[in-house]
Amino acid sequence: AILPLKGKILNVERARFTPEEVVWLTLEFYRRNYIEGLFLSSGIIRSPDHTMGEMVRVARELRVTHGFRGYIHLKSIPDAAPDLIAQAGLYADRLSVNIELPTSTDLEKLAPEKNRPQLERNMAEIKVKAAEIARDKKNGMKTPIYAPAGQSTQMIVGATQTPDKDILQTSNTLYNQYKLRRVY
Repeated sequence: AILPLKGKILNVERARFTPEEVVWLTLEFYRRNYIEGLFLSSGIIRSPDHTMGEMVRVARELRVTHGFRGYIHLKSIPDAAPDLIAQAGLYADRLSVNIELPTSTDLEKLAPEKNRPQLERNMAEIKVKAAEIARDKKNGMKTPIYAPAGQSTQMIVGATQTPDKDILQTSNTLYNQYKLRRVY
């Protein structure tokens, strides 16, 4: 990856763990009481679907293969297929979508490669899947548990001149529209 640093461009090699390494590290740290759970996030590797698939694989391996009972918070990958995001909620306690910045204008200015409507579509997909499972459960169907701790998001505050009023309005809208548990 190429990173800017005080006017200079640095070519920095990125490190990453394989899904198997993440599973092993998580289990080892959990067994030793170093951690109570896993916060799983990633930059995009190859494609959004490939990356989301790898993250779902980690969560599924932990839950199904190893019976992991710790907390799993999984960041969804923008543009990942809805079925992958739906699968993630079957293994994670909480799903989140990082909206990055409080307003679309801020996002265009500081992260033009990000797409606010796509980020909000991901939030909507999570909300719809959770509501679908809740409805089925209410109708007496045997349903899986889906992201029992709900969904959240986070944004960077202070990187732009966006007033507090706008930040609070964005938070309020997101809470109401997508039934978020937290805006960080």
